[in-house]
Amino acid sequence: MGFQLEDGKGRGFIAGVSTNNRMLTLGVNENIFQYSAEEGDAYFIGTPLITTTTANESALFYIKNNEDDKLIFENFFIVAENTVGGSPSMFRVNWYRNPTSISSGTATQALNQNFGSSNTLDADIEYGVEGSTVTGGSLVATLSLPIGQFNDITANLVLGKGSSFVITVTPPAGNTNMPVQFGGRSIIYRELY
Repeated sequence: MGFQLEDGKGRGFIAGVSTNNRMLTLGVNENIFQYSAEEGDAYFIGTPLITTTTANESALFYIKNNEDDKLIFENFFIVAENTVGGSPSMFRVNWYRNPTSISSGTATQALNQNFGSSNTLDADIEYGVEGSTVTGGSLVATLSLPIGQFNDITANLVLGKGSSFVITVTPPAGNTNMPVQFGGRSIIYRELY
C-alpha cells in the first residue's frame, strides 16, 4: 500500500483520490458579509422616513464607531419618495467625515441581521429631522440623486474606532414636503488570523 493522507483528528478518515489522480476536497465559499451575519456581526442601520419641508440641507444620519474593531459599510440606500413643489426632480446628498454630532438627533440602534444573536453594535447612532445641522467634520463627497427611485450606493466605507460620518440631504428648490430615508448594511470586521 502507498502513502495515505489521514484526517489528523484520529477518526480514521483517509483522503479520497479521483480517477484523474486528484485529491477529493470540499470547500465553502462565502463573502465576508455572509460570514459576519452568521457570526452575529452584521447589522442593518437606518432611519425612519423623515419629511423635509424646505429646500435647506438637513442632517439625516450620524454614526460613530465605538467598537475596537473596524465597522465596514458595504452599501447604502437613500430614497426620496417624492417632492411637493420642488424642482428639478433631484436631491443632493453630502457625506461628512468625522463630525462630532448632529442637532436635534434621536438615538437609535442597529438591527443585528442574525435574529438568533444577542450581539449589539457599540456605536453612537442618531437620525435627524428637518433642519438638523452637522457639528464639526469635513465635507468629503456630494451626490445628486433622482427623487422617486431607490438609490443603492456601493460604499465599502471603513470606520475605525472613534471614526464617524454624517449623511445630509438637500431637497430641490421650492420643496415643501419630501419624505426621505437612509439605510446601510454593515459588519464588524474581526481579524480571523
